[in-house]
Amino acid sequence: MSQLFGYLCSDQSLTAAVMEQYGAPMQADPQRERTALGIGWLQDGRSLLRKHPRRRAATIEIPDLLSDVPTRALVGHVRHRDQGKADPRSLQPFRFRTWVFAQRGDLPLVEEDLRELRGSIPDHIARNIQGTSTAELIFHLVYAAVEGEYSTTPEHRFTELYVEKLREVVDKVEWRLKDRESTSWQLIAVTERFLAALSIGESLSYRMVEGIEIATEKPLFAGHRPKRINHDKFRALMVSSGVDHEEWKTTPERGVLWVDGSWEPQVSEL
Repeated sequence: MSQLFGYLCSDQSLTAAVMEQYGAPMQADPQRERTALGIGWLQDGRSLLRKHPRRRAATIEIPDLLSDVPTRALVGHVRHRDQGKADPRSLQPFRFRTWVFAQRGDLPLVEEDLRELRGSIPDHIARNIQGTSTAELIFHLVYAAVEGEYSTTPEHRFTELYVEKLREVVDKVEWRLKDRESTSWQLIAVTERFLAALSIGESLSYRMVEGIEIATEKPLFAGHRPKRINHDKFRALMVSSGVDHEEWKTTPERGVLWVDGSWEPQVSEL
């Protein structure tokens, strides 16, 4: 399967230091050839995408890539060769307004399911769908479910609203899959305000960074110890599939993880 990862932090200027100190477990599996890599992020109130198909995808290390993106919130997706070819329009992540989304694991929805689910999305949102992947469809289903209540929801309830609607969409999709072979899938969505991640059938791994100490300069000579600054109020959440590390926690196999401006990670089972 593909690799999925996400990141949310309180200060984008410290991302490079976070990745240097804590990002190693997110390195891609060197035994699996990558055919595409994409990231989506929020910057100055806009959602942006950068996608690397073919050869370039195989030469980029995930921590290095993330440390080079000036944002507080991002999500990314790596496609491996054993997944076969993909329509370029279906390469992840996807974006809509100030939301970015990626999903790991395709779903065995039949043509009738796809047609009916897409038909439930308002036209002004459905017009943003460019490809044929179930991931893009689910992203827009969740967005459509949230949009109707977003403008009237107090800011402190934004994340709660998203998680609530995410659960509703999962129920709607799983109802259609109830008589079919079970599958595992995970997703991560970010805005500038929060990160939410879903895991079904297989856990995601996550790590909370609370405070970080960095050097003010590079060593000038052997034995030189540069002054270090402790950013004790800095917070960041790193989420990824395929991480097996003792300092990373895991979500339930059927669960939701989210964090917002309170910087208190919340995990619950579906």
